[in-house]
Order: sequence, then C-alpha cells, then structure tokens
Amino acid sequence: MNINKLVLSVSLFLCQVSIAQDSLTKANQILDNVRKDLTAMSADFEQYETDANERMSEKSTGKMWLNFPNQFKWEYLSPAPQLIVANGEQVWIYDEDLDQVTIKRQQSTQNPIYILLNKQETEKNYTLEFLASDGTIQWISMLPKVPSDEIKQVWLGIVDDKIRVLKLKNQLDNIVAFEFDNIKKNPQLTDDFFTFTPPEDVDVISDNDINGAF
Repeated sequence: MNINKLVLSVSLFLCQVSIAQDSLTKANQILDNVRKDLTAMSADFEQYETDANERMSEKSTGKMWLNFPNQFKWEYLSPAPQLIVANGEQVWIYDEDLDQVTIKRQQSTQNPIYILLNKQETEKNYTLEFLASDGTIQWISMLPKVPSDEIKQVWLGIVDDKIRVLKLKNQLDNIVAFEFDNIKKNPQLTDDFFTFTPPEDVDVISDNDINGAF
C-alpha cells in the first residue's frame, strides 16, 4: 500500500468514527430529553407483530405503566385479557382466559421495558445510534452489546420528547411493535400498584417449575 492509499484509508476510518460518535451523541441527547425529570409514565398502547414476509398479526390494545427503576404493569384489554406485573424482583403473568398465573424471576437486563427510564442500564446493555428524523418522529436504534436469545434489535420512535413507538426484532426476524398514545408523565404510582395476588381457583406456575426469567 502506497502512502496515498494509506492516508486515504486512515481518513475514511477517522471519518466513520466521527460519524458514529456524532450519531451516538445525538441519540443520547434525544433520550436525555425523554428522561428529563421522568420517574414514571403511563400510556395506552396498540401492539402488533410483522413477520419476515411483512404479514401483520391481529392487533392488541391495552394500558401500561412504568415506574423507575424497574417496576411495570402491562394490561392487555383486547382481543384476549392478560396482565403482566413486575415489582422489581418477580413478574406475574395472568392469563385470564386460561385461568393461569405464571410467576418468574425478574432479571432480564436486556428487556427494553426495564431500561427506558434508566440511562446507565441503557448504556450498559445497548449500543445506540441516531438513524433519522422525518420532521415529526426521531428514530433511534439500540443493538444489544451481548447477544440475546430474544432480542436482535430495538428501535425507538420519539415525538416531542415522548416515546411514541417501540419496535423489537426477535430471533425469528419478526418485528413486534408498540404504538403509544395518551402518554402521561410521572403519574402517582405506589409499590402496591406493582404487586399481584393470584385469584382463587387458578393454576399457579412458579419459577421453581419452569426455566428462565422475564
């Protein structure tokens, strides 16, 4: 390699590093604005899944609540009722139609639901990149730093410092999308709100009976 090619290669590498750093800085600035003074949030959501052939599943609707640092409640209202509650230590999954409650350990640090409010956990577990802005919505990509059995990539769509869209690509290359509306900042939420007592006469499957965590 002659000196001119070497200089060109170094220049291109430094340019790529600079672009990547600018993209990371932009992504962090956007998320910092989202998290500013944010300790909790609630929203209505619509969920759907698109497969590799762009076929879309039936849409689900419901409500969600997040509370810093790692509490959440995810309530599906239609088409099938389901409740997912996490108190920071364990997760209850109540399938009303099945009369079944599954209890799991809460320890999946890559689950973006847990880390949206937590800057340190986001930076620890994901590589951020600002993708584009269409004038209304700003898109950020999040790639797991450690390969995950469940998540290959995450995209956040942000409007007016609020997360309006969350997309997850799983290992089957299906994309699960959540679209949020009626977003409320810092609702008053207590620890009791993030606990769950299984109803009587339902089957309860504990973490001792299954593998994995949520």
